[in-house]
Order: sequence, then C-alpha cells, then structure tokens
Amino acid sequence: MFPVFFVAAILLPSIAALYPFLVIPVLFQPAATANNASQHGNFSVPLGIGCPRLTPRDARPTSVRDLRPDDIRVVMGLGDSVMTGFGAKGIQNGRYISGNTLEEARGVSFAMGGDVGAITLPNIIHYYAPKLYGASVGEQFFTICFGDQFCPLGQYKPEIDQLNAAQSGARSLNLQGHEMDYLLKQLEQAYDKNLIQPDDWKLLTIFIGSNDICHACTTPTSLPIPFTANIHATIERIRTSVRNVLVQIVGLLRVDEIFTQTQAYPEYCQPFPRTSFVLHNYECTCAHTEANRTLIASLVPQYNIALKALAQAYTTNDSFAVIYQPLQPDILSFPIDAISNVDCFHPSEIAHAWFAKELW
Repeated sequence: MFPVFFVAAILLPSIAALYPFLVIPVLFQPAATANNASQHGNFSVPLGIGCPRLTPRDARPTSVRDLRPDDIRVVMGLGDSVMTGFGAKGIQNGRYISGNTLEEARGVSFAMGGDVGAITLPNIIHYYAPKLYGASVGEQFFTICFGDQFCPLGQYKPEIDQLNAAQSGARSLNLQGHEMDYLLKQLEQAYDKNLIQPDDWKLLTIFIGSNDICHACTTPTSLPIPFTANIHATIERIRTSVRNVLVQIVGLLRVDEIFTQTQAYPEYCQPFPRTSFVLHNYECTCAHTEANRTLIASLVPQYNIALKALAQAYTTNDSFAVIYQPLQPDILSFPIDAISNVDCFHPSEIAHAWFAKELW
C-alpha cells in the first residue's frame, strides 16, 4: 500500500528527484514522538489479559521447536505501510493535509507496535516476556519507497522504529537490501550496547505483498513467482546473518475487498468537500476497475499458496525455523471505522487490534 497523496502519484518522477530536498527535512522535525513507549520492557501493558503467566524456565531453550511466548526476547519486522501503521489513527484535528494525519502510528502496528495499551502482537507477548525488546513506538511522518525504483535513505528513526524495518510503499524486492540493511545494523548496535544478546530468541514477522499485488497488472516483477523469489532471498539473508530466529510469514489480505467495502461510504472516504478525491485511487493501480479487482482476487490465493510452500520448504533446525501464518479477516463484514478515513485503504487502529488477535 502506497501512502502518498495524489500529487506525488501524478508527479512521481519529479517527486523522486526532489525527495531529498522536499521531504527528508520534514522527517527530522520534532513532530515524531516516542513518548508512549518502552524500548525494552519494564512497564505494565494494561490489556486485561486474564491468562496466568508462565512459570519461568531455569535455562533458555536450546531448540526453536521448544519455544514458548516467554522465551521470545526480541521482536523484529519487515514489511510495508500496514506494518508501519500508516493512517491507523485517522484524520487528526479535522485537518487532512497535516503532518499528524499523514503519520505512521508505528506504536499500534498489529505485528510490531509497542505503545502502552495498544492491542498488538508484541504487547501480548510482552505480557509473558516483560523484557521484550524491539517493538516500535509512537508516531512519525510517513516514510516512502518508490516501488521497484528505490527507497530514499535517511527515513528511519531508530528511537521510534526500533526493530520495525518496514517502509511505506515497500514491495518484496525492497526487503533483502533496504530493510534488512537497517534491521541488521540496529541488531548490531543493540548487541554492542548489551541491550540484547546474539543468542536471544527472536521472532521476525514478514508482512509484505499489498504493493506487489497492486501492481501485478502492470509490473511483471510483482507477480507471484518473482515475489516469492524476493521473499526467499530475504529469508536466506536472515538465516545466514542472525542466530536463533523464528520467522513467521503472514499471508496477504484481500485488497480487492477493501475497495468493495468502502464504495458505499463516499462521505467517509472523501476528505475534501465538493470533490471526488479519494486517496486510495492513487495507491493501488490494479484496483481501479472491476476487471482488475477480479484479477487481484484471483491472485491473492496464488501469493499465499506460494508463501506457504516457501515456509514448508525450509527444514527446521535447532536455531532457525520458518512458518506461514494466514491472515484472513472477513473484510466485507468490517464496520467502516475499521478502515482508515485517511485513504479508505489502510486498516485503522481497530483493525490492527483485530489482526493482532488473529495472529496471536
């Protein structure tokens, strides 16, 4: 998913050329906040979890086959704008064109958020593993990858992102290089600071593909076979670079259903009075026609079958495993406020909470 307002979509070549001068200065303004956050535990997450905590083990498990939630010490993430939490908190203060509206609410990201009280996978794990490290926190102005062109440097804010390497606009081919470069650098810095240890057990969540499928009707490199090859190359880099990792690949959502579900809510989806502008018309090239939405609907199972087969192809050893986790919410049953009113495309904080529960 590609959170950049319509001018960028129309003037992409110029925006790409001028990006370092126009946008990067904004990224370093103090609008980014991490004040909700804990970087590595020692706070209480008030989620109302009534389950008993696990009795601590005497020693760290020696096999990935024997992991429990309280054994996870580190969470990490690779992905796109859903993983970044873009638009999750909706239009802020009634102003659409504002830094606060066009933010990534990384602290409420379903798979990587660590804001206190947010229903996220890291916060659920944190209930059992109070020293958990790596969850992203707070908000920041949106990041951007220009698909199969490039991801500008200088966008990460480690104090907010932590080990959430996701970038808005990313496709599968952006993971192995751009996102993994950041993630490995942050891991090394955390080791050097003695915040975590190389042998600590790590959970890496990969959620990518919405941008690939949104360009599958025009870009051959976004089709299931090259898409899966990109994920495979990324996992291989993880396997050869990081010890003690459980990789979970999360399946793609039915992007076409988001468009179907939001068509009945023009007032919710059109932020500017007396115009028909809806941001999602500029975010997903292959969802503008019924024929292309039908194509997307037929491709989603192909992507997910390929991801599941990739995970099953890995032979688990004691320190490394890959699993496939389907994410199959009934999007057509969503209330409209489960979808962000920033673009009627990205999940709101409500949906992020649902996704976290389903993933758990």
